[in-house]
Amino acid sequence: MKSFNEYLSEAIRKVNVNLSPGSYKKGWWLDKDIITFFHGTHERNLEFIEKNGIVAPTDGPTANWVSLALEPYTGHGYASMSGSGGESGFRKAGTKAVHVPDKERITFIIKMPKKLILAKMAPARGNMAKLRNRLTDKEEYENLVINGNMSDSEYYALTEIRYPKRVQVKFIKGYTYLKGK
Repeated sequence: MKSFNEYLSEAIRKVNVNLSPGSYKKGWWLDKDIITFFHGTHERNLEFIEKNGIVAPTDGPTANWVSLALEPYTGHGYASMSGSGGESGFRKAGTKAVHVPDKERITFIIKMPKKLILAKMAPARGNMAKLRNRLTDKEEYENLVINGNMSDSEYYALTEIRYPKRVQVKFIKGYTYLKGK
């Protein structure tokens, strides 16, 4: 008989999805009851994540927080730092930081209830100053995307939320290689 974790880990499978920047449509991220996020990492972390979920680092600037991107290429980009132990390790390593090649990065697709995210996410921090309003100002989204000429991918690029401690396996719907494999 399979354990509960073994049963859940069967759901995390490689998926082929079209997440190219031109085809990705999200809409205003808070308009849906279930929000889709992306988290990139080194492919060697797949087995651990299948068993334990996505676990936050315990030290450094991202201690106790899992970074979740709102569009796939930001998640894929953050995976470049996973060779040094994630963003905290990458920053600490300085010039000795290990960069993960595209073909070794995987991007997890995560679907979580909006109520859970809003109750637990970190206060807005970590996003670059020029992007800070991107997740809090629906009018800015409407002006730039709906009424302007910006795509959803461009709008949500480099934005993230931080979720405490661990993203449970049950929220991980699959993973993809955005480039390479």
